[in-house]
Amino acid sequence: MALNNSKRTYETFSEPFGASSNFSEPVQTFKRARQDIEPSLWNQILSLPHTTAQSLLYQICSANPSLSSFVTSAHDARVAAEAARPPVNFDHYSRDCWYTMNKKYKRLSCGAQFEMMGDICQVLDESRDAIVEAAGAGVRWETRRNALEVLRKICKSIMLCDEPQIRHELMKDGYMLGQFADSMQELARGMTKEERGRYKQEGLYEKLLELQTECDPILMEGLPAVYRIFDGVEDEEEEEEEEDEQQDDEIDDCDAEVVNGAYDHEGDDEEPYQEEENTTGSAASVALGKQDYSSPAFQQFQEIAQPSSTHRTKVFSVGELS
Repeated sequence: MALNNSKRTYETFSEPFGASSNFSEPVQTFKRARQDIEPSLWNQILSLPHTTAQSLLYQICSANPSLSSFVTSAHDARVAAEAARPPVNFDHYSRDCWYTMNKKYKRLSCGAQFEMMGDICQVLDESRDAIVEAAGAGVRWETRRNALEVLRKICKSIMLCDEPQIRHELMKDGYMLGQFADSMQELARGMTKEERGRYKQEGLYEKLLELQTECDPILMEGLPAVYRIFDGVEDEEEEEEEEDEQQDDEIDDCDAEVVNGAYDHEGDDEEPYQEEENTTGSAASVALGKQDYSSPAFQQFQEIAQPSSTHRTKVFSVGELS
């Protein structure tokens, strides 16, 4: 039977106390870490509102400028990824809206078309919201340009709808076209000044101007505001408002300095009242300092300012009248 050499020999047990390499080192005990009762930091961050998390991140970067490089790197990476992504095309929304207004309910009577107006408005609203959401801040200019073009096409489809009943219901109060005009303003404000100039150079702004000839301006009140944005009028108005606010702040600061200076020097300008003997002033004149109400000039002023005596009507008896 072969011997098992893996077993320890007698010499290993006969070593002096503390000489064995196996038992001389202290044995480390590993304890299981106690699980925290409160949620982790990451879960707390996820539970914060979006605006609160952004505000905290800005405060942290302001207190530690070196950390702002991480935000800059993340922003540059997102911009690069967005630039590499192909632009979004929203033309299918325009086709769906046109079909819903002109073909889907064409065979129905006017009363039946009126009953289906809720479905038609729902298609228009959902299409508009989806376009604006997908063409928000940070997207490529080509995406925002196509979004604005599709909104213009849908508005023109509403104005030139072949079904009189549907067209009348969509345009009678200006609410539907007003909603589209507000969305167009949002997209136009999202463009830079250079992007709006490029939009004009491509001839798209001229098509946008055609909308004002297709309907009464009252039915699309927000449309002139879109034109002002592209013409730069809104930017000039904002600059003028900022300048006016700065001037008002400077005037308020100057007024505050003047008032504070007046209060500071008020005590210096007053002369101490010296009480003199044998004065003819009253107790009130002594309490009010320099003003002497017993002076002849003040008495003359009182006589002038005093209202004249009212005339009373004499009452005659019956005997006197007879």
